[in-house]
Amino acid sequence: MIVRAWVGGCLAAGALAAAAAWSTLGAHETRPVHSVCGPDLSRDDVVAAKSKGVAVVEAVENTRYREDGGSAYLTTRVKTLEAFKGRFGDVLHITQGVKNGGTPGRYATEDPDRYAVLEPGRRYVVAVQSGSTTGSAGTEAWAWYAQPAQRGIAGERDHWQQALAGDAEDAETTGCEDVHAG
Repeated sequence: MIVRAWVGGCLAAGALAAAAAWSTLGAHETRPVHSVCGPDLSRDDVVAAKSKGVAVVEAVENTRYREDGGSAYLTTRVKTLEAFKGRFGDVLHITQGVKNGGTPGRYATEDPDRYAVLEPGRRYVVAVQSGSTTGSAGTEAWAWYAQPAQRGIAGERDHWQQALAGDAEDAETTGCEDVHAG
């Protein structure tokens, strides 16, 4: 009886050791994958529906660049030209994610088609996901969408009023992308 228990224990320990070795060896062959999910920001009706605020702004000055935990952020002081959704102060600070390693005047984003870097002297439509848009001292807003205002203020107003009036029936549906880490 004791011999059987001892043999059974050895077999169990051996199986665990084999599983651990297999797991360790397999980890070097594949990269971990996780999904990043969020609203479809390629659709303006979804941007309008899911954002806290949408406005045309003029970038005045890049005021701060910082890197933190592998991410980089740029804060820009902007002047509000016209708000389409939400309440915007006359002047406020907007922060956005940018690529690491930026130098003054040379910043980039991972998705410039939907997320342009705010450059002083230019006008943009920004959609704010979180933070304060009032412009109160010490506050800033997080822009998750920024595009050059190419239609002029009146054209952007018409476009975004239509987007805000849109149904965006699947605005709740999130699109996900697999991201390979490592």
